[in-house]
Amino acid sequence: MIFLTLRWDYMHRYINTDDYIGGFERSSIDEMVSTIELQYENWCSTYAPIAVDPNDGDSVHKVMRCLKSMGGEVAVSLAKSVFYSDYREMVEKVETPCTIIQSSNDMAVPVGIGQYLEKKMKGVATLEIIDMIGHFPQLTAHLKLVELVKAVVGI
Repeated sequence: MIFLTLRWDYMHRYINTDDYIGGFERSSIDEMVSTIELQYENWCSTYAPIAVDPNDGDSVHKVMRCLKSMGGEVAVSLAKSVFYSDYREMVEKVETPCTIIQSSNDMAVPVGIGQYLEKKMKGVATLEIIDMIGHFPQLTAHLKLVELVKAVVGI
């Protein structure tokens, strides 16, 4: 069995700072984690339609079903891992050419984050933005995503 200890006491990648717009204020993230802990079912119902295009009922239902099956304890741990971890210092070490794929309207990841990554990476980085609403292009813009990936790999 492997045990992993995570520290939450350093700068957070989703939290806005003077020179970095991560998308959230610290209080908003703390409130979201608290809501996941205390009102998990309500959070699932509220988060699903903003995580994907709210007009795509099938995708909203899939995300909600997946979140509910995950369970509150796992969701809290995942949320803390995602929102309270920070690896920005590693971005400048990336030398491998890469393509950053981002949604045009993502409540969790503003376009500025893709721009930040593109600018900070040491190697050649290209930002490709998919015109869509939500955080999961594989659900709500899968055809656009496939076409973009095909273009990137030259198929």
